[in-house]
Amino acid sequence: MNAKLNDIKPISTLAILIALVVWVSLCLVALWAVVNLNLRDAEKSFTEHGEDYVDKLNRSMVSSETVLKGFSALFAAIGNTSPEKVSVYVRSVIDTNDQIFALEIIQKVAKKQLQDFIISRRLSGTPDFTLKAFSFGGHRGWEHPQDKPFYYPVIYMESLSSSSNEIIGLDVSSVPFLESAVTQAITLRRPVASHPFRLIQGNLAYVVFCPIKSEENMIVDMIIDADKLQRPGDNLMRDGFTATVYHKDFTVQDSKGQLFSVAGRTRSAIEVAIFPVFKHQKSLATMGEPFLILMTRQAGWTDLSYGLIGLMAVLSLASSAILYRYLRAIQRGRLKHINHQNMLWKLANQDGLTGIPNRMLMLDRLEQALAVSERSGQYGAVIFLDIDNFKALNDTKGHDAGDLLLIEVAKRIKSCVRDVDTAARLGGDEFVVILSELGPELTEANAAAMQVADKIRAVVEQPFKLQLFEHQVTVSLGITLFKGNEKTINQLLKSADAAMYQQKATHH
Repeated sequence: MNAKLNDIKPISTLAILIALVVWVSLCLVALWAVVNLNLRDAEKSFTEHGEDYVDKLNRSMVSSETVLKGFSALFAAIGNTSPEKVSVYVRSVIDTNDQIFALEIIQKVAKKQLQDFIISRRLSGTPDFTLKAFSFGGHRGWEHPQDKPFYYPVIYMESLSSSSNEIIGLDVSSVPFLESAVTQAITLRRPVASHPFRLIQGNLAYVVFCPIKSEENMIVDMIIDADKLQRPGDNLMRDGFTATVYHKDFTVQDSKGQLFSVAGRTRSAIEVAIFPVFKHQKSLATMGEPFLILMTRQAGWTDLSYGLIGLMAVLSLASSAILYRYLRAIQRGRLKHINHQNMLWKLANQDGLTGIPNRMLMLDRLEQALAVSERSGQYGAVIFLDIDNFKALNDTKGHDAGDLLLIEVAKRIKSCVRDVDTAARLGGDEFVVILSELGPELTEANAAAMQVADKIRAVVEQPFKLQLFEHQVTVSLGITLFKGNEKTINQLLKSADAAMYQQKATHH
């Protein structure tokens, strides 16, 4: 094919959009990587500060239990022989350890020995000593102790509280969770911590019971004031932070098992929806590790590096805009090139006046028609057409009128043929029509070609409205048939041209 368009095609709008979507997606991935890095740094900081706090809390609790062990050892050694020294020790450790609310001594007393025990306590310096119980339930008040095989009254207490004397004689076993801790400590022969509870004075606390090795029926205990336990510092108490210390027999949400629960300012609903929650849970280093600490922190906007994210966002927008302008520039360049190629193609293959194929494109179309005929075995035809006395119109009415006539003749010829056929202008007032696939039989093909030629003649010889006047022409037609490559292109054109001039001669 002698004339064909360049293979370059314009970039589609869809392709530009896809490229931009891919690039923006990559930018978003990079932005998310930065956000993820910020969040990992925030989680690392949260974990490190959390570990520091747990370490401080552990040291505080362990030091308290060390005091309890020292108290137990001291009482076992000199408690009965030098109770004054025991009291001095106890007061000194309470003064220097804020979290220790009280240190006590409890004695196990059988029911059958209770009356003798009460008398002995009264005679030994506590004249109003009596056994009593306290309800830590809803009504919270003093009660008469229930009848049972054993009692565990407090016989000694040292506390900073002014109301500590009223605790003397309290039967610890009248409270189920205290009784459970006491009996475990006796059975296991090691310190055991109770559940958290409200003291008679109202403080939230827990008790650690420790058996005295040399005194089978005596137990020392230490009351820890939960309000005095160290709280998280400012490096942890930030937006979205919570810390809860609770007994392992309870869930973290159950307030009955909590020693304390603190929280920073809550995050917004949007932050809760899109950011992760950091968690850090550990057992505290108390006797038997009955207490756990759960720290959580809801990440949020404040954990992000706005400067870096802003820079990434600006770079993403700028690069997306540059990419868009670059693709648009390529598209405009391609469209310009295609338009240039189209213009060159039209100049090379279309008649500049009528817009129908010129001689070059006609030869190409005729070559294609011969190839189609060779494959299909059907006849085709070439029709030569010439306008009679065209020169006279140019001479009398001018070339503008002649040009108008040629344009209208081309339109009429084109309207008489199929899309698969070709109507071309050779030059001047000469036109060529190429008909394809007229049938496999010569007679049938010849009749079809004659029918098209008659139609062209009838249509073209109708009057034309040229400017302000009407004009009617006659045309001369020459037809030659072809089948395959029996004749060359030049032979076909010469044969049709000769047939046309033979007919023209009859018009004079």
